[in-house]
Amino acid sequence: MTPIPLTLQTLYQDLLQAHLDRAPEEMTGSPHIRKSGGKSFWYVTVRAPGGAHHQHFVGPDNEDTRARIERWNAARNDARAFRANASEKAAALRSARLPALDMTTGKVLRAIAQAGAFRLGGVLVGTHAFRLYDLELGARISSGATAITADIDVASFEKLSLAVDDHAEPQLPEVLHSLGMSPIGSLDAKKPTRWRMADSDFVVDFLAPSFDEREGPQKLEALGVWAQGLHFLNFLIRDPISAVALYREGVLVQIPRPERFAIHKLIVAARRRGPGKAKTEKDIEQARALITALAEMRPQELTSVYEEALQQGEAWRKAIEDSLKRAPDIRELIKNAI
Repeated sequence: MTPIPLTLQTLYQDLLQAHLDRAPEEMTGSPHIRKSGGKSFWYVTVRAPGGAHHQHFVGPDNEDTRARIERWNAARNDARAFRANASEKAAALRSARLPALDMTTGKVLRAIAQAGAFRLGGVLVGTHAFRLYDLELGARISSGATAITADIDVASFEKLSLAVDDHAEPQLPEVLHSLGMSPIGSLDAKKPTRWRMADSDFVVDFLAPSFDEREGPQKLEALGVWAQGLHFLNFLIRDPISAVALYREGVLVQIPRPERFAIHKLIVAARRRGPGKAKTEKDIEQARALITALAEMRPQELTSVYEEALQQGEAWRKAIEDSLKRAPDIRELIKNAI
């Protein structure tokens, strides 16, 4: 684990802040609160192509969202000035050999983000999220086979997708078709959860937490796509954080908290079956890399989430224990962090 120089960490935080401070270019009027299902959410009116107006979901009514809106009102960045400033920072980070997106991944992820997927509750998971923890934690932890993937994985809660009363624009199937992607094999052909680039191994997977015994497809209404239901995923994508992926001026996304990603990897590694079992070692290596860093830099967060997972039930404890038997060094790291 090699620390990233403080100057580069500061540069990344400045880039992230610039993206968070950027108000929607089409925003008209002031942000306002709406209530839905007993909860409060912030919206802003935006001008859509053709002059029509619609309500644009910003986030839940919490301290982070209110602070973000205050910064919007203070900044009101000029779009051209923002891109010039952000592009310069992103270029400097790429020059320092920090994890960046290849052209295909960058183009697809940027289009998904511009449609509003991450603003509407989507969370980037999988190896592309793992690669962003170098910048989040200020240390080079992603390297070699642990950071290689041909997939983009986006997860979201079905209930949140229903509650936000907003939608991706254009809807994600339209975005993916425009990029030369089409749905691929599914148990239910009318509910595709995976999309592949023509003549390529490049795949976009949509996922959602499953609270039923059967891990079936679920409709993410806000994004306009079907997602594969998975157990344990709710633990991973709860309370995500913002991050910027390095491509062009940067792509603002949401990713899981690193401590949740690490413990979730221990669970997933023990549950792999069939062809997916080949990824078990990669799961363990990603968990090891993160837990090594977290045990040093964020021991309280690591142990809190580890104990939370153990309290979820026997299936959770068994999965974690099975993985720790494979990697006793990880058990020691967690033990020493407590």
